[in-house]
Amino acid sequence: MNPPAPATRSRFAYGARIVVPALLLAWLWLVFWNSAKPLPPGTHIVSQVSRLSEADVDFVHESPRRPDASAWGMPAIDHAEQLIVVDRSPVTRELAQHLLARKRARPNLRIVLVTDPGNEAFGGTPPQMLSSLEASGVIVARVRLERLRDSNPLYSGVWRLMFGWWSNPFDETPGRVTLPAWSRMQNFKADQRQLVVADDGSGGWTAVIGPAGASAGLILRGSLARAMIAGELEIAAWSADDDRLPAGPPMNGRGVGSIDARFLTEGGIETSLLDAIAAAGGGDEIRIAVQNLSDRHLVAAALDAAARGARLQVLLARNAVPNQAVAGELLRGGGHIEVRWCPIETGASLPKLLVVRHRNDLWMNFGSANFTRRNLGDLNLESSVELRMPARSAPARAVSEYFSEIWSKAAADADLADRSPAAYWRYRFAEATGLSSF
Repeated sequence: MNPPAPATRSRFAYGARIVVPALLLAWLWLVFWNSAKPLPPGTHIVSQVSRLSEADVDFVHESPRRPDASAWGMPAIDHAEQLIVVDRSPVTRELAQHLLARKRARPNLRIVLVTDPGNEAFGGTPPQMLSSLEASGVIVARVRLERLRDSNPLYSGVWRLMFGWWSNPFDETPGRVTLPAWSRMQNFKADQRQLVVADDGSGGWTAVIGPAGASAGLILRGSLARAMIAGELEIAAWSADDDRLPAGPPMNGRGVGSIDARFLTEGGIETSLLDAIAAAGGGDEIRIAVQNLSDRHLVAAALDAAARGARLQVLLARNAVPNQAVAGELLRGGGHIEVRWCPIETGASLPKLLVVRHRNDLWMNFGSANFTRRNLGDLNLESSVELRMPARSAPARAVSEYFSEIWSKAAADADLADRSPAAYWRYRFAEATGLSSF
């Protein structure tokens, strides 16, 4: 075969000089834009303060009397008469059965389910489960994750340029891991708000918040539920083209009681955590229990608080990246910092909890978000509730007792903390670029 003529090679080289820079510029534009584009409605929520009584707040956790954490939201569903709003990923059979049963018992009941579509392809949500809910009249909103900012921009820029424009998660067969589904998963986007909100049948509202499979949950009654519903309905509106979406209930007064509560999502969670840690000083206690800890702002704030004299207890899962490197950094910082490791079999069920005890007051933040850039940087969908309350109140005592219980079962294994420069810079690179699974 004769080699290409010089003229042909010249045209090919000329075309490459045009196409390659154009693709590079397009990739860079996609990386920049999708890392900083405006957030969609219903995200980065910092609600107004609601005043709750002690009877309005229950902090519950697994015990011999309450062995199944996944069942905590079911009573709220079973008593609803007007509206149920659920954001769960995955959708378990038990949850679907309760929604279907309540819809059959109350045909006029409006039910909105917001969920991560990835669970249909990769397990968790059984195949055809969402279709059966839709057939019963439940409004199912599979979140359009591509409208969120990119947490893995170097990869996602290529994906959006080459595959994203024709890869549609809603055209795929549930239960089948196709190449488009696998390539989409590498964007590391997720809806991880884990909440159930429903009317109580007598004019009030009940909200249940807590990660799926976690060992603890928070049950709230009162006006805070309305802020949760408003945010979820906004997400459902840009994820599902469905004119049946209901209007949210009107906001009412702040309520009465001794507990101040706020509903927070995404970056609003990080701001709340940083403010609470920044206010802690000598004589205060900071307690952290979380599966992954790597957010640079939080790590720096924790070290600063320890330097001011606050006592820190940090309970982590036994993850090499990032936890072991972060533990090494915290312990190098000196001060009153203790790090313990939960048993291997319970690492994934750790709550996402931060508690600050200041004299006679207790502040807590509990929700779905791990303390990482991806979960606190307005990238994934996350949720939490912030409570400020007297340390002698029943919810505060329940939280303190729960942390003491899981802390006492954890191991103070100093060998797990990795103080090497290699581990430190490996996790820093993974955190900064998004090229990681945490």
